[in-house]
Amino acid sequence: MDKLDLSDAESEDLWASPSRATNKSSKSNSKSLDSTNTSASLPGESRYDAEQAREEALQKELEGVRNINEVIEGVISSLERAKGNMDVGTTCLISIERWTEESCRMSLAQ
Repeated sequence: MDKLDLSDAESEDLWASPSRATNKSSKSNSKSLDSTNTSASLPGESRYDAEQAREEALQKELEGVRNINEVIEGVISSLERAKGNMDVGTTCLISIERWTEESCRMSLAQ
């Protein structure tokens, strides 16, 4: 069990956007980053290359968000179909209940 140490310092922030630095990296790199460049660049990397890398990271994040949206839309669609099925089931049960009550009344009347 000692091997399962999952501290916040070691875990990757899965919800962090590539457009902003994480808290840990922003504190340590804030002095070394140029104020006009929001992403960390490698030594010898041009501003254009850094912007291209940032753009690619943002495009990848956007694609991930779109995929998540598709999944959510599928879940919503399934829930709406299930709701419709429940409505049909409820209507059928109400009809059966009414028929049963009427049958009982007729049987008692005889």
